[in-house]
Amino acid sequence: MFDFDIIKSNTLLGESGFYLHQTNEIVFLDLLNPSIIFYSIENKILTKQKLSLPKPLGNIYPLENGKFIISCFKGLYIYDRTKDSFKHFIDVRKHNEIKDISYNDGTITKNKIWIGLCHIKETDDLGYFGYLQNKKFVEIDRGFKVSNGPAINEKLNHLYFSDSFNSSIYQYNLKTLKKKNIFKFDKKQGFPDGIALDNQNGLWVAHWAGAQISRINLKTSKIDYQIKLPALNITSVTFVGKELNHLFITTAKLETTKIQLEKYSHSGSSFIIKTDFKGLKIPYGNIKTL
Repeated sequence: MFDFDIIKSNTLLGESGFYLHQTNEIVFLDLLNPSIIFYSIENKILTKQKLSLPKPLGNIYPLENGKFIISCFKGLYIYDRTKDSFKHFIDVRKHNEIKDISYNDGTITKNKIWIGLCHIKETDDLGYFGYLQNKKFVEIDRGFKVSNGPAINEKLNHLYFSDSFNSSIYQYNLKTLKKKNIFKFDKKQGFPDGIALDNQNGLWVAHWAGAQISRINLKTSKIDYQIKLPALNITSVTFVGKELNHLFITTAKLETTKIQLEKYSHSGSSFIIKTDFKGLKIPYGNIKTL
């Protein structure tokens, strides 16, 4: 039912895919071999640029002015693609967190960029997430080893969050911040990582150590689609293309043994899959950076 194209991105830890509506490109990162990667959907050309930022990288946020915000171990930086230059923007961490907390997944809504943070060793529940608006960071929740996701439906005021180490997906009401666990995975399915929403009440989940993506039907709280992939550690998923009906998926070579690489030979590659669903459009960020 689902055919996929393979993009040989060769990422140690591929993450943070965003669709660039203005140029019909995909942008994503390699967090541990710090790189920004662009893929032209029309021309099927991949361009990888090394970044002089301290690893690990966290997330990338495309901005309306054509620039990008990239988070890394030392905070958030403005990246100018045309000049290949960086400028430090902000660090939302408290001073006593800097050694132990790093940046991770995020997303964009109107006037806000959503920032996830994690414990650098992924052993203590010190991670948290929230949003940045007008250079002010507002915390939503904390107590996670790793902050993954989020995915947001602004019309319903729902935020979905992937708590990888507890194998759980949470739903937050953005007005009341009330939280509920809407799905818990079996450890045999791997660990939920990046997530994306479609316009038919579906939440797509990347499975770290699970070699698949799955779709949770949010009406029934059951999985109704699973797509097996020739990569073990699936890291992020997002909708791309002019109709937003293709899934773009990143993966990692990290934590994959030689024996596993024989079976999952495209670990580190990325995938594009045509679907019968359309994703919710993620806007460019329009926050002030001056």
